[in-house]
Amino acid sequence: MAVIYCYFLTLLSLLFAASLVRRSKYVNKYKNKYYMVAVGVNSAILLTEIGKEIGLLYGNRDLTVFSFVINYALAPFLPYCVMLMSRKHWKKREKLFMLPAVAIACIAISSPVTGLLFSVSEANEYSRGPFYLVSLLISLFYFIMMTIEASQEYRDADFSEKIYLFAIFAMSVTGVLVQVFVAGIASMWTTSAIALLLYYTFILELSSKYDVLTTVRNRMAYDNVKESMARQKNYGLVICDINGLKPVNDKYGHTQGDILIMKTAKLITKSFYNVGKVYRIGGDEFCVVCEDKDEQAILTALNQLEQNINKANKHNTNPVSVSYGMEIHKTEDTRSYQEIFDAADGRMYQMKQEFYQRNGNMRAGS
Repeated sequence: MAVIYCYFLTLLSLLFAASLVRRSKYVNKYKNKYYMVAVGVNSAILLTEIGKEIGLLYGNRDLTVFSFVINYALAPFLPYCVMLMSRKHWKKREKLFMLPAVAIACIAISSPVTGLLFSVSEANEYSRGPFYLVSLLISLFYFIMMTIEASQEYRDADFSEKIYLFAIFAMSVTGVLVQVFVAGIASMWTTSAIALLLYYTFILELSSKYDVLTTVRNRMAYDNVKESMARQKNYGLVICDINGLKPVNDKYGHTQGDILIMKTAKLITKSFYNVGKVYRIGGDEFCVVCEDKDEQAILTALNQLEQNINKANKHNTNPVSVSYGMEIHKTEDTRSYQEIFDAADGRMYQMKQEFYQRNGNMRAGS
C-alpha cells in the first residue's frame, strides 16, 4: 500500500503542475502543448502502476494484465513527448521518430498472448518478456535525444544553468537504468515525473531572462550581465540597430515589423555563435557582449553578419538592414563599462546616419 500511496502523491503533483502550466503565459505554446501531453502520459502511466499494484495485491489478473498493457504501450511516448519540447524543428520529423514508440505499443497490446514484453501467469505472477529491454532502450534513446537537443537549444545558457539542465536529464536516465537492472522497481515513472516538474521550473526561470519575441536574452538579463561586466578586464561590445523598421511598421503593420525583428535577432545570434551573447535591449536594438574575445574574432563575426544578411535578403520581402558599432575594453583600459557602451553606440549611430543619407526615401529614427 505504501507504493500505491507514493504513486498517488506523484500523480497529484503532476496534476497540480498541469494546472500551473495552463495558467502560464511565459512559456511558448509549443512547449506548453507537449509538456501537457507528457504530463497526461505520465499521469496515465502512474494510474496503471497503481492498477498493477492493486491487481497483484488482490489477485485480480484481468486488472493486472490490462494495467501492464497500457503501461508498456504508453512507456516510450513519455520521453518522446518531452523530446519534442526541446526543439521546434522536431515537428517536421515527429512522425518518423514516433515509429519506435508505436512499434512498442503494438507489441505491448499483443503481449498477453505472445509474452514478448511481459507475461502474467494464471496465478497472477508477472515476468518480463524478451523484448522488455528493447522497450526501455527506446525510452532511453528518446531521453538521450532530448538531452542533446536541449543542450543545443540552451547552448548559450550560463554554466550553472547547464549543470542544472544536465542534472534533470541525468535523473531521468538514472530512473531508466535502475529499472533495467533492478527487477521489481518501476523507478522510471517517478523520476520522470519529478524531472518533468524540475524541467518546467527550469524553463520558467529561463523565460524570465529571454525575450518572448526573439528568444534572445532580454533587458533584465542584460542589466544583470552589465553589472558583472563592469568588473571584467577584456571584453567587447557590439551595438546593433535595425534600419528602416518604422517604414515597415507603417506600410505593412506591426506584425511584419515583429517578423523583421525576429529575423534580425536570428541572424545576429547565428553570426556571433561562440563569440558573444546577444541581448535585446530595446525595441529594435541589440547588444552583443563578447567576453575574453579579441578584436579579430569580433570583426570576423561582424563580417559573417554581413554575409548572412546578404544571403537572407535574397529571399526576404522586407530586407534586413542593420547598423552596428563595436568597442573593445582591454586590461589597461581605464574606461567604465558605460563609456565603452557609449562609444559602441556612437559608432552605431554614425553608421545609421550614413545609411539614411544613402537611402533618403526612408525615414530616420527607426
